[in-house]
Amino acid sequence: MRIAFRADASVQIGTGHVMRCLTLADELTRQGHECQFICREHEGHLGDLIASNGHGLTLLSPRVDNELDTKGASSDNYALWLGVPWQEDARQTFDVLTPWKPDWLVVDHYALDAEWDSALANAVGSIMVIDDLANRVHECALLLD
Repeated sequence: MRIAFRADASVQIGTGHVMRCLTLADELTRQGHECQFICREHEGHLGDLIASNGHGLTLLSPRVDNELDTKGASSDNYALWLGVPWQEDARQTFDVLTPWKPDWLVVDHYALDAEWDSALANAVGSIMVIDDLANRVHECALLLD
């Protein structure tokens, strides 16, 4: 199977989302599956660690203007953690996923919800969401809290 992961790490977000996805990807790879990460190129993105574990990696460009500057943003303003509007992130992620055609997309990001999930539904077989906040709705086949 092909499994894609959409998670970010940064100096503001921390590393937990990527690290728990990396743990899952390492085990899936050990079992013979192919894993690909899609991460935004925030400061502290952990791309080198992902690649050193043998997983594919696509880094989405950071926003070049300051419209969604996350410096000084409150720790619970998760939409700013994405770095771009969710619609732009969904389009960029869709463009990465479409030619690869993964069986599963694992999403671990506090800024993403059912609207984003629905925008990606046609690019993947199924969606799994990891969400330990339970503060928003998701459109997925599997939800891990």
